[in-house]
Amino acid sequence: MTLGVNKEANKNVTKKPNVKEYNMKSLAEIRAQLKADAERSEAIKSGTFTGTRQPDAFLAFWNIPENEPLNLRFLPDADENNPFFWRERDMINLEFNGVVGMHTDKVRVQVPCNEMWVPKSCPVLTELRKWYESAKETGNDELKNLASKYWKKKSYLLQCFIAPDSVAVKDDMAPENPIRRVLVNKEIFDKVKSILMNPGIKELPTHYQEGRDFGVVKTRNGGGFNKYDMSQFSMSERPLNAEELAAIEQYGLFDLGEFMPKQPTPEELQAIAEMFEASVDGKPYDPARWAFAYRPAGVQKPNGTAPQSTPVQQTVAQAAPVVNTPVVEAAQTVVTPAATAPVVNTTPAAASKPAVSASDLVARLKGGNK
Repeated sequence: MTLGVNKEANKNVTKKPNVKEYNMKSLAEIRAQLKADAERSEAIKSGTFTGTRQPDAFLAFWNIPENEPLNLRFLPDADENNPFFWRERDMINLEFNGVVGMHTDKVRVQVPCNEMWVPKSCPVLTELRKWYESAKETGNDELKNLASKYWKKKSYLLQCFIAPDSVAVKDDMAPENPIRRVLVNKEIFDKVKSILMNPGIKELPTHYQEGRDFGVVKTRNGGGFNKYDMSQFSMSERPLNAEELAAIEQYGLFDLGEFMPKQPTPEELQAIAEMFEASVDGKPYDPARWAFAYRPAGVQKPNGTAPQSTPVQQTVAQAAPVVNTPVVEAAQTVVTPAATAPVVNTTPAAASKPAVSASDLVARLKGGNK
């Protein structure tokens, strides 16, 4: 029997939409979005992210072509009590597997190391010193690497002009005030500091008449990460020009101390200890517990006072024994991709099995168990 065509059925068949009927973003729009996301990620890592893009005194010096100098003229700190033209920051990076109630994408929170103000007082470093000591005694490289991941990272805050005849910073949104701020890693800072030890240099590089410009030169290492080892001061002195002197007169210099992190309160120190434990455990960031103190991008500060925190059931807040701690300086996140996640089992535990705590993890690492 020949089957006939069911015309009524054909009427109910949904027509496949033409590709052109979709409201698709153009290639240019997608590229622009990817670029904006990359810049936002870099700013978050460097601690300069302030929300929606707008003119900002912070200079994204890494957005320059390779092998072309960005010439900066460093300026003195407005704080006359600061003998240097920079401020040193010690920050700790805590990575989380998502945000409770929001998403599961990895996020990072930067918190200040309390030892910028009080020696041997940081709950994170107190614990890490014990990890280093144990790793040294047992030869446990896994524990040593985990400690290195969480060890404080140094960065240096300076202010400067973009000097004449400098390569442009890509997509820079410069404010009206041409005096900018930069946050550089130890690699660049060591180049800056080296001139101070040169006996042939008679004046500080910040001197208005006999100072020198500093050329930031970006290249790539074998892994594709930014490196700045070609950066250096000019061999020639350059007096500030009339426009630069007028800007200093009009706007004044920045007090760099105003842009440094504030010392944590006892409640904030407790939050840091709790966040550290959660990060090591591979848990998500919990806004209900910590947003009053420190937050990743996209999390708002809550209204009201800080919540009451339950003391962390581990030794991060106890006094550390005096040991010779190796200072492990990981690559500063201003210019490099985010560090890899700690070696932690983040697979959800079965309902009858409790989650692995930070103390359990460390005990396992100390014992050499994989």
